[in-house]
Amino acid sequence: MCSLRESYFESRNINVYLFKSEMYNIIVIEKILIPTDGYGLEDHVIKYVAKAFPYAEFHVISVVNTCERGVQLTSLLYKEMHEAAEKAIERAKDILKKEKIEDGRIKSRIIEGLPSREIIKCARKRDVDLVAMRVYSRKSTASAQRIGSTLKNVVSKCRIPVLTLAEECEKLPIRKILFPTDGSRKAERAKNFAIVFASYYKASIETLYVMDGKREHAEELLKNVEWKASFLNVKVEKAIEEGDVTEKILEYAKKNDLIIIGVGRKFAHLHYVGHVTKAVITHSPVPVISVHYLKRRWEKRLQAK
Repeated sequence: MCSLRESYFESRNINVYLFKSEMYNIIVIEKILIPTDGYGLEDHVIKYVAKAFPYAEFHVISVVNTCERGVQLTSLLYKEMHEAAEKAIERAKDILKKEKIEDGRIKSRIIEGLPSREIIKCARKRDVDLVAMRVYSRKSTASAQRIGSTLKNVVSKCRIPVLTLAEECEKLPIRKILFPTDGSRKAERAKNFAIVFASYYKASIETLYVMDGKREHAEELLKNVEWKASFLNVKVEKAIEEGDVTEKILEYAKKNDLIIIGVGRKFAHLHYVGHVTKAVITHSPVPVISVHYLKRRWEKRLQAK
């Protein structure tokens, strides 16, 4: 028999069973995929994940782009690209070792193909828990929110959470997580991820709703986050604001250590990353984890633990 509060939320079309099946799974970031091109632009990302998840297994890959349009792939160019990929992997491994990651927990591989497609495929095959990628954009120009086709495709299509970091960040350990919500289905998945992530890493959550409608609706959404988090003893702070959504999220990001946000709009067979998500990814002073789906096998980790 359901408790009174479960019945309360069931009457509002909130799936309590789905919540329990996902929420009682402990998320442990055991495997991290790091794509690298060797130019040093992702060095800060490698350092961050090594410090934030020091007991993880790191899978470093470099993708030789054999699908570049308008480029004739000669034997000489192919050889040079492979050599560059080898150097990229060695650079990443050196950074991980300097951060005291044991050599036995570092795996590496050179892959050929379209970068975004191969990154997603490799993440699935190696069954990783997180994909860590850098963001590179010129914030003072009109291209500030262009995150690049590779990152855009990975964020929008990958079923595994993607961590992005636009600039160096030393806010460790992770003790406070910002979860912006609009009440959509994608935000629901991110909410469940944020709560179990916070539970495992002993962090609190600040949930933010930027109003464009009735305040009663906003309050009910935030109460639902608090109610779900209570099952795993996660403390939740609630904030309701008015104004520009992007500006408010970035404002609240400054007093948090990490942002967890829902992503993944789909129209027909096309995947999209919304303008708010793009702006947050490119301008956030702290790491952003974009959540598209939740992994089913995380339940086994609770049993093992």
